[in-house]
Amino acid sequence: MILTKLSLTDFGVLRGRQDISLTPRPSRPIILFGGMNGAGKSTLLEAVRVCLYGPGALGIPTSKEAYLSYLESRIHSNPTLLLQPMFASVALEFQYAEPDAVHTYRVTRSWERRGAHKLIEYLDVTRDGRPLDELAAEHWQDFVRDLVPPGVSQLFFFDGEKIQQLAEDTSDQQTLGSAIKSLLGLDVVGRLQTDLAIYLSRIARPTQDGQSAREIEELQHEITCVRQTLEELRGIRQQQEGRVAELRAGIGRVEGKIASEGGAFARNREGLLQRQATLKTGISHHEDSLRQLCASVLPFALIPKLCQQLKDQLLLEEHAAQLAAAQALLRAAKEEILQRLEAPDWWAAVPEVPEGLKAKIAARLTQAIMDPLPVEHAQKVEMIHQLSPSVQRQLLFWIAQATGDLTQTARELARELENLYRDLHRVDEGLRKIPPDDVLKPLIGELHALHQTLAEAGKQALLKDEEIKSAELKLADLERRYNHAADRLAAQATQASRTHLVSRVQNVLGEYKVGLLEKKVKQLQEAVSECFTTLCRKKDGLRKITIDPKDFSVTLYDKQERPLPKAQLSAGEKQIYAISMLWALAKTSGRPLPMIIDTPLARLDSDHRRLLVEQYFPKASHQVLILSTDTEVDQSYFSRLRRAIAHAYRLDFDPAEHGTKITAGYFWEEFR
Repeated sequence: MILTKLSLTDFGVLRGRQDISLTPRPSRPIILFGGMNGAGKSTLLEAVRVCLYGPGALGIPTSKEAYLSYLESRIHSNPTLLLQPMFASVALEFQYAEPDAVHTYRVTRSWERRGAHKLIEYLDVTRDGRPLDELAAEHWQDFVRDLVPPGVSQLFFFDGEKIQQLAEDTSDQQTLGSAIKSLLGLDVVGRLQTDLAIYLSRIARPTQDGQSAREIEELQHEITCVRQTLEELRGIRQQQEGRVAELRAGIGRVEGKIASEGGAFARNREGLLQRQATLKTGISHHEDSLRQLCASVLPFALIPKLCQQLKDQLLLEEHAAQLAAAQALLRAAKEEILQRLEAPDWWAAVPEVPEGLKAKIAARLTQAIMDPLPVEHAQKVEMIHQLSPSVQRQLLFWIAQATGDLTQTARELARELENLYRDLHRVDEGLRKIPPDDVLKPLIGELHALHQTLAEAGKQALLKDEEIKSAELKLADLERRYNHAADRLAAQATQASRTHLVSRVQNVLGEYKVGLLEKKVKQLQEAVSECFTTLCRKKDGLRKITIDPKDFSVTLYDKQERPLPKAQLSAGEKQIYAISMLWALAKTSGRPLPMIIDTPLARLDSDHRRLLVEQYFPKASHQVLILSTDTEVDQSYFSRLRRAIAHAYRLDFDPAEHGTKITAGYFWEEFR
């Protein structure tokens, strides 16, 4: 089956007549629809379901009045128009391969508002451009359902809520069992077994005794009552599922409103205030440190050359002062030595030296003493500052500070102060974005109420599951007793050949049912294990997945062959598990149906999104319709998918026109 064209007229948010080509191209199976939330992506999936199944698209048993009311609500409404639209339609054209040839079918479902409280629905089905003359119009809906059974289509047409349901449900036996039975047509086998049992009881009735007849009639009556009860319970359970889906969608909308109003900032209010106080304290401390530096010698760092000149001059003057002191000391020493040489008692120690020689020695010593030493030849230095040694040492210490690490310390303090101011600016921006409490309080209250209602709805759903399970067990027990009673009657019947044949057929049907289940379940568990391994980024975390063909319970095993509860999987892995199960069911069905996937990436991380984009979307089916936002299939993923995309469309909602138009292209570029 290949969808070739979808035509909509004033359906939901989609305004006017819009025709969309869906035909894939060789090696390009993907038709990509992009739109922001509320632009009408889910409306496209809803339109396909309504077109094919009518009341069955709602997923729950619905009265005709409720269905017509639903159709009326799907007629486009524009409060700016004086005359509101009175007509809406959805037409789906597809190619379907039959044993004789490939035929083109067109299913058109339209409805028109007549008067204040009257709605007329029309269904038209054509094959190769001609009406289905071989079928009466009242059987066209059944014909379409036979072409694409609703139970099977759920495996191919699904949205994020379906994925979330499979991912979060801790006991998904009922969902999985219904899918497998629809997949294999086992409900037909069950109805055939029941009909054969009724037939057997009828042909055996003429020869049965009164007690057996009463027993069989009572069992028939009980089975009928239990089946009716079971159908009612399942209908209520489906309504509960719809209610849970509505509540989850409502929670998502309220959370979106809270986020748009700045709820994320409000949740961080206390942290932001504490961060603001910490930053202000740090800023004050750094500013005080910088002030202290500026009040000390930091200004001298601005004139390093002058500081160096001053240092050199001070050191020169210090050296000159030391030389002057040395010269003065030397002169004093020379004068004292000369005075000692001239003293009479100096020569008393050497009386034997003649007087003439004494004079020569004294003259010679005097000459040696008076000859200037090198230190006395030092160049004169102009003393500019003439500072005391202590003042000179203090100045030299300050100059060393100004030209040393003080500059680096000041730079680091300034850089840290700048970073603190930037952080404070961001915190102040976050605080300014926090809305007043009177804006968020009603939304938070509404969100809390929705969560409470969802919890209660989930509790009621679990209770209803228990009731359904009990009813199914009771029905199985009654059918077993009924079959035993029918077998006893068959043994007593005069028409032994026919009753024996019916009994054999029932046994064969039972064996066929069990064998087919075991075979398909084995194929399914191999397929889902393979799909999960393909799509999960942790390749060694899960070894295999098994499915019990009796109760359809699913068991996951890690690489050490230990059971792995689904609750231990991460949120992303649960989503991947659900998508893998749907993919495996579609593969196992053997039905070449197109795949329609609505918002598949919303709850996945980047690694799992990449694996789905590369491994799932191009291979999911021969035709894949993806309904996405710009944050799911973004520019990066779009470029990865480009080679597999046959058509890309953009859904643009115009607030002035209160409607959406579908045009060729994607968010940021044209695509033909």
